[in-house]
Amino acid sequence: MAHAIFVAEARKRSLAVTVYSAGVIDFSDALPLVETSMTCLQHNTPPAKETPTWAGQLPLVSINRFLVMEHDHAGALTSEFGISPDRISLLGTFDPKQRGAEIADPFGQGSLVYERSYRLIRDCIIGYLDTTDELT
Repeated sequence: MAHAIFVAEARKRSLAVTVYSAGVIDFSDALPLVETSMTCLQHNTPPAKETPTWAGQLPLVSINRFLVMEHDHAGALTSEFGISPDRISLLGTFDPKQRGAEIADPFGQGSLVYERSYRLIRDCIIGYLDTTDELT
């Protein structure tokens, strides 16, 4: 969802950015989650069309900012992929409502949890875009 929301918000702002989405565990052979796509569509956000990607498949050296959901994700990027901690941010720290630095994965928790997760992620991405100067 974060990928789809970030792309949609960047387009609204006419930002020319490349957005990647990847997990720190390799699920690259899995199908996209129906719940994620359905939640995005309910908010008129085009869902990402790609299948899941693993962080090891990305051009890591060329990525300026890694926005992650959990401390464990940041730790894996640092320890397993050599990403400097100063290039990693917890997306939840940009939440204007300050609901916490970590964002839990809604996987397997039903449509209501996906809905709450969508709103939280959207608020955090808007908060990031409203406060960063990295994209100008």
